[in-house]
Amino acid sequence: MRRFLGAAVVAAACGGPGPSGPITAHVEHYDYRFDIDSRAAHATLAARVEIPGDCLTLPFRAEGFDAGTAQVDGEAAGGQLAGSELTLCGDGHDAGDAMTLDVDMTIPMKTLSTSQVGYSIATDFDGNPFYYLVSWVDGCDQFGPCDSRPDQFATYTFHVTHPAGFLVACPGTITEVSATETECDFAFEGGPTYSTFGVAAYPAAAWPMTDKGMWGSVHAVVYDRPTTGVAAAIDAAYHAQFIAFMESTFGPFPYGSELRVLTAPTYWDGFEHPGNIVLREGIAKSKSSYLDPVAHVLDHEMAHQWAGDQTTLAGTYDFVWKEAMAEYLAFVHEDMTDAVVARATANAWRSFAQSAQHFPVPEDKPALFDYYGDAYGPGPMILFRQLEVLSSRDQVIAALKSVLGRPHALSVDELVGALAASTGLDLTEYAAAWLHGSGAPDWPRMMVTFTRATGTSTLAVKQVNPSMMRCKFHVALQGANAGEQVLVEVDTFRNGIDQTIPVPTPAFAVTTTILDPLRECLVYGAALQAVPAPDRPRPWRSASQ
Repeated sequence: MRRFLGAAVVAAACGGPGPSGPITAHVEHYDYRFDIDSRAAHATLAARVEIPGDCLTLPFRAEGFDAGTAQVDGEAAGGQLAGSELTLCGDGHDAGDAMTLDVDMTIPMKTLSTSQVGYSIATDFDGNPFYYLVSWVDGCDQFGPCDSRPDQFATYTFHVTHPAGFLVACPGTITEVSATETECDFAFEGGPTYSTFGVAAYPAAAWPMTDKGMWGSVHAVVYDRPTTGVAAAIDAAYHAQFIAFMESTFGPFPYGSELRVLTAPTYWDGFEHPGNIVLREGIAKSKSSYLDPVAHVLDHEMAHQWAGDQTTLAGTYDFVWKEAMAEYLAFVHEDMTDAVVARATANAWRSFAQSAQHFPVPEDKPALFDYYGDAYGPGPMILFRQLEVLSSRDQVIAALKSVLGRPHALSVDELVGALAASTGLDLTEYAAAWLHGSGAPDWPRMMVTFTRATGTSTLAVKQVNPSMMRCKFHVALQGANAGEQVLVEVDTFRNGIDQTIPVPTPAFAVTTTILDPLRECLVYGAALQAVPAPDRPRPWRSASQ
């Protein structure tokens, strides 16, 4: 993973002994104290110096910074807050030295656009207040000095002061210090700042606990009000099978022996805080493109424990792989259990992709909040579903095994390299065409013509738009009666985009041709009309697609 690079600073050094200049360091631990009502906070950061100096600069977007109380190694610090960067200076440090920073500030009561990224208080369906501090990619500096790049791992201790009668949940081991103070100690091998920096607080009455038993090696508990129907909808045996599949394939559950699932009035259907998953309170009762939205979303968030948390993003625009991987692994489990449910998930991806306004890895670099919703349909199709059709599911899973199961940062290019190595496919042109680009993608549109003849008929497949996106799919030749169907394989990856394929003449009259009935590729009919980008208050909530 990359380490934090101290920026050049204007502030004068304190003049103490040792090296001078900007420090390069890696933040190893965040000790964070805050009161959920007053929003007063104090952060203590422990860092390890890599390049010597006496001033360290970190991203900072909190409020009320108190320069008079700032410290480096327990001593008064010099420095300044300039825009969204905080520079603190003390005695010089050599490479390998440990250093600490202490800062007082106030958490701003604001969020990113319409989301909950930041700090907010929401009201649930029954009138209960829900306090939520949530980071996301590049976001932990909203709460204090924090190296917010997505490839950074650290350990964390959260000390949360709250009204009596509230429960607090955050990643790590939870200790109720008193009726008004809760501590979460996250001492695992490391958690990324985008997901581990998350704290939720709720009246205890809103979070009665249901024991769901052992899921693989972890004890699963659900905190949920009966009125949501979420706990009742969670099939313990089904999710135990999923965790068993994940552990047998990618290694032990990364975050201890307990998995907490909590429901609340959240913006997204789910969020993957390590060992501390949050689901939206209305997910069991709202319309969804998934046949079983509770099961799918919970599997998705549990997959993130390995794919997104333990192995995390190398950079902001690698976002697509973690969402695509969580979607795909949930789909694989569905397909192992009920192919009808899996087909509905693939249908949802195809539907989501139709309105995508950005490529999975957008070269025009839009703001993450503007494009991330386009990852959920194209991502799993392009990175995994299309490739398993071109090779095999076992080969795709083998590629995932080679990149998951240990704490490290992963880029899309590294993932593509692993997929190429495992499948034996040259994915250079494939990745350039399907993954990278500016503006809205123009997915392949196909004209399909069946011509009947004695003995051998033909199926002509012609691509009507100038796209270099190639894949493999089937066309169904359908008769008027039940059971009258022949599937014809079309491989544009190996055989080119325009083909005339000989087909043994079916015994029945072909009345309809169906393009890609198995949902193997993002190919659409020639008459496909552009679909306006939907209004997405919750872009990965299928009801809004």
